Amino acid sequence: MATTPKDAAIKFFTMYPTKRKCDVIAGESNNGFFTVTYGRASVGEWPQFYKAVTKKTANALPGGDA
Repeated sequence: MATTPKDAAIKFFTMYPTKRKCDVIAGESNNGFFTVTYGRASVGEWPQFYKAVTKKTANALPGGDA
């Protein structure tokens, strides 16, 4: 878990250097649980989602200084 999608992807690849891809989805962390809330996509209630992020494409995600 991280505060931005870019930081989350970079942290994932740091923890698991042999992995080739990951998916990043926005959610909330509370008391050790990670929760993703879905709503109506037509009114913008769908969480941000980045599929098949690689080590090379992680730097193109929004946020972070890395």
